[in-house]
Amino acid sequence: MERAIKARILLVKVPPELIGIFTSLIDGSGRKAIVRTKESREDLVYLIATPDTYEELIFTVKQIKKHMPQVEMLGETEPSELEIN
Repeated sequence: MERAIKARILLVKVPPELIGIFTSLIDGSGRKAIVRTKESREDLVYLIATPDTYEELIFTVKQIKKHMPQVEMLGETEPSELEIN
């Protein structure tokens, strides 16, 4: 029997040249999420979090956004968007 993945995914728009520093900030904030992109050199970043850390992740991204106003939260997306179902 296939086990369902219990993840919440926040889609964020980050300029490609800032994805490295954005990833470092997410990692440095207690690894509230795994950072993934589907295509290199694109600006869509998927933050994969557990249901327990999702709200903390939103807070963290809002704090990062204060210093990186180019970051834009697009909202929650389905796991199928990343083909992890």
